[in-house]
Amino acid sequence: MRNAIRLAGLCACVCAMLFSAANARENAANGNTTMVAGLPRAADRPLEEIAGVASHYGAVETSDGARLRTIIAAPEGTTEPLHPLLFTQWVSCGSIEYREGSGAREMLGKLARDSGLALIRVERSSDGDSQGPACDELDYDTEVAHYAEAFEEMLEDERIDNEKVYVIGSSLGSTTAPLVAQALQDKGYDIAGVAIQGGGAETYYERMLTFDRIYLERRPDEVTPEDIHDEMIARAKFHYEYLVKDRHPDDIAEDNAAMAAVRADILGMGETDHYGRPFAWHQQAAKKNFLAAWAAIDAPILVIFNAFDQFEAQYGADVIVHTVNQLRPGTATLAVQDKLGHNNMRYDDIVKAYAGEGGEPAWEQTTDVILEWLDERQ
Repeated sequence: MRNAIRLAGLCACVCAMLFSAANARENAANGNTTMVAGLPRAADRPLEEIAGVASHYGAVETSDGARLRTIIAAPEGTTEPLHPLLFTQWVSCGSIEYREGSGAREMLGKLARDSGLALIRVERSSDGDSQGPACDELDYDTEVAHYAEAFEEMLEDERIDNEKVYVIGSSLGSTTAPLVAQALQDKGYDIAGVAIQGGGAETYYERMLTFDRIYLERRPDEVTPEDIHDEMIARAKFHYEYLVKDRHPDDIAEDNAAMAAVRADILGMGETDHYGRPFAWHQQAAKKNFLAAWAAIDAPILVIFNAFDQFEAQYGADVIVHTVNQLRPGTATLAVQDKLGHNNMRYDDIVKAYAGEGGEPAWEQTTDVILEWLDERQ
């Protein structure tokens, strides 16, 4: 049984005018579904409610026909257009509407309330109210294209002052954020800042090898130090065939017993997916030159690295900051947070962090780092 971690171009048109959550509720129809800003929604599924924030629901249609839910969240009482803060999310599928008690979503709520910006989110295809290919079948290239198209449409909304555009990426969104920012910059938008937490700019091949290295190193009761060398050599061969040569993992497993053993023990890899996404998603990600995107973005950069990250190594964060500061001295900032894990929980030690044991929420600390940096930019 496979080991598993505990942690878990242009838009064609706007489908409907944006409505506030309050207006949507007033117009809700009785029955199993109701129309909310151009998209059907389960009648018993509440719209998000963030204290001190007005959430405006909308929809966009992408060039390939997907219809995606959009949400603009801004402080209540806002009368003037605000600069936007565009959000790109983690790898796992699921709605990114605010829900109380979720640390990742509490961060979004605090950013919407306290940043002085309009937080803009796009629900991925099939997530939330969005319609289109199932998220767990969506490939990486399409996901990035959807972000870029939807955000470009939303930047023309009357609530948005698009003279300055900020982008923030979380976890795997740390790889999509620079690609989206570069795409919008190439369209003529002024990218005023990009902030990420939970990712870096090494190649995706290196990134997945790091996942495996940490997977081996932080389970001392299951893996002995002297076994790690040979394990990593085998895993490097497997990932090269998988991510660089685009081979199916099952085909690689047929090469020899060593590859079969790796196939059976790759972190997060199932029969047909890897971290809940198709193999092609990861293979396309492996073709992306993330560092080139960071080098091209003419804007201040914030990279947050949590020292007890269960997946990432600090090198990936360092390479962004070092590269950008060589090109544009003083424009990139690295914030290292001691004892915090990938999910912005605080742990006593790094092995307990990997096992997800005894963590305490520390999302407010991370959010405050982002807010202070945004305040300095504004």
